[in-house]
Amino acid sequence: MNDREKTVNAELVFQLGKATRRAIDDAGNNLAPADLTMIATNLLEAGHEKVASDLLMLFVAGFEEGSPPERRTDPENR
Repeated sequence: MNDREKTVNAELVFQLGKATRRAIDDAGNNLAPADLTMIATNLLEAGHEKVASDLLMLFVAGFEEGSPPERRTDPENR
């Protein structure tokens, strides 16, 4: 894979993490930050031997950032 393909794949995986987080938030579960961290940890563990670690870390980074990013500073207004 060339650098452009790696960059495109990395951005796609990151955006997929953000979309997954938004889907969870939009489901109305109102999960606590600790619950979301547990989900992120479970994602890392579940994909450990199936997904390249750098891509998996990008997915979780997108998941933890979510959309919009201000959720990190104001978790009560997600």
